[in-house]
Amino acid sequence: MLLVCIISIPLVYILYAQLTFDIETLPKHYGKTDPQLFASDIKNQPLLVYFGGSEGGNGMASERSVEERAQYLEHGYAMLSIGYFDMPGLPAELDRISLDAIYEEIKAVQALPQINANCVAVMGGSKGAELALALASRYSDIDAAVSLAGTHVSFSSISIGADGRTPSFNFNEAPVPYVTVPVKAVPHMLVGDFRRAYEVTLEDSEAVNKATIAVENIAGPVLLVSGELDPVWPSTEMSNAVVDRLSRKGFRYPVRHIVVHGGNHIQPQRDYHDEVVAFLDQHFKPRCRSISSE
Repeated sequence: MLLVCIISIPLVYILYAQLTFDIETLPKHYGKTDPQLFASDIKNQPLLVYFGGSEGGNGMASERSVEERAQYLEHGYAMLSIGYFDMPGLPAELDRISLDAIYEEIKAVQALPQINANCVAVMGGSKGAELALALASRYSDIDAAVSLAGTHVSFSSISIGADGRTPSFNFNEAPVPYVTVPVKAVPHMLVGDFRRAYEVTLEDSEAVNKATIAVENIAGPVLLVSGELDPVWPSTEMSNAVVDRLSRKGFRYPVRHIVVHGGNHIQPQRDYHDEVVAFLDQHFKPRCRSISSE
């Protein structure tokens, strides 16, 4: 009887959350973000905008990320770390996050005297990588994109109550097309096999086609880093899909995909900042100088 109660209570809570969830009303604090800028006083610094993933908060602005930030600052980059949910005054869940609001925060920082307004790259890990690619594909003044353990499609929101009925992101107040985790993937979720759940989700070719990020619209170089054995979702296969699409579309900027052999979901986000800096130094900074001189 006790076991039945233990199992039943969370199921009842989930059912209640789904039945009472209002998919028509925008989340509380919709459009609010937590931008934190790290920069020197030197003028015309390239701006690197960072987004964390489904853990929420503003991880790159935290004390534990001092060393990672320092790598970019030491190479002359200003870093704008943007928290977009699960913080005081922000949306509680990764649900219908406003791309427009995030872009406005970037534009505000571009206007600062120490920032090169014509030299902006976006970078994210996991769901933050999805956000980075979605943003760069929609705004032509973003000049490079870095995806760490990312995806080639947009997925539904990470909200128990929404139950796949809302997008992760909104653009121009409308849903960014997304793929929903289907019922047949739920058993894999319940036993913790998230990778298989996403593999099953991606079998819906019609939904995938509609939700595929138009990465060919990105106006600059693209770097992807993925873990070959990523247990969260098939980031290597999804990153390969980004590369394949760019190739088919005749993308004219440099593209690189670093596969961490035997790697997991965390390693691309934690251990490959040197490679990110090297890529940006080689393919992003020189282009910024040419843009600035035009």
